[in-house]
Amino acid sequence: MQAKTPFTAPHVHRHLCLLPDGWPAVTAAGRTPERAAAEWLVLLREEPDDEPLKARFAEWLRADPRHAEAWAEMAETVRVIRSAPPERRSYELPASASATSRPRRARWSLRSVPRPRRSLRAAAVGVAAACAFLLALPTLTLRMEADHISGAGQVQTVRLDDGSTVTLGPDSAIVVDYGSNGRDIRLLSGQAMFEVARNPARPFRVVARNVMATVLGTGFDVRMLGDTTSVAVAHGRVRVEERDVVPTAARELTAGEWVRIAPGASMLAGAEAPQQVGEWRTGNIPVRNRRIAEAIEEMRPWYSGKIVLADRAIGEKLITGTYDFRDPVRSLGLIVTPYGGRVVRITPWLLIVTAE
Repeated sequence: MQAKTPFTAPHVHRHLCLLPDGWPAVTAAGRTPERAAAEWLVLLREEPDDEPLKARFAEWLRADPRHAEAWAEMAETVRVIRSAPPERRSYELPASASATSRPRRARWSLRSVPRPRRSLRAAAVGVAAACAFLLALPTLTLRMEADHISGAGQVQTVRLDDGSTVTLGPDSAIVVDYGSNGRDIRLLSGQAMFEVARNPARPFRVVARNVMATVLGTGFDVRMLGDTTSVAVAHGRVRVEERDVVPTAARELTAGEWVRIAPGASMLAGAEAPQQVGEWRTGNIPVRNRRIAEAIEEMRPWYSGKIVLADRAIGEKLITGTYDFRDPVRSLGLIVTPYGGRVVRITPWLLIVTAE
């Protein structure tokens, strides 16, 4: 165990607390050297002319070879992101949304990040800080609004007050609003499987974007993956309404039936074996004649960072198989390698899919 450097008091800088090098401020609570590097990057970008801050950073950088390695990986992140196609160089941050309005979005782009100047350090500051910020902010926003939330790669079952159960998929969140006349759930993010306690006097409604599913007693699945919202029924009956079209599109589903709704497209319907509804709960995800880009979209919640598809041609390839999304790095390699793709891992937070 390394000896700690003596100190008298921590240095508090805005929202972060920095202790002298060797103390656990940058390694406690699960902080890895990579996460500590991201925190330093945020601070350095906020105060680029703070000489004492730069001196403390230099001490941290020299203290452990892992710190220097983490900092170098941030520089590589800069290089890879800048080499991505233009449409992949921005990311939309979902803001809190009411049940009756679409979310407003704040936009971040590499154009807003300072260009590299004198050193590798200056090049890394803007983009890597933005990456850390982008990864953290959506989760923080959801935590403030959600009643129940799951983490990346986590499947969580919640029992509601009426005896109904909700199985949240990874990176998913819901708001629960129960009243005397109805039971309303808003899916803020991700996917959820519902087993509803029957109560005809209090209809059970789930709202996901512009789609509302209403049931009396049933088991069904609601998913928001990319821009597509889907509903599938394991047993019972569910009425699905697309509410932002005129006239309102509606369809009643029975066991094994599903619908998918994407912006600007008509409601797509189909059927599968009822026992296949909610298969994602095991982590072993069946992909049946789907584009690789769609499979990657479904994989994103299982990974604790970002996955960037940098080659459109690979994304259009069709695949069929069952993959263990609990190991997203390995599964992504199995998916893209047969089609000439490769997976580049940049820090624990970023996977880039490119052509060989």
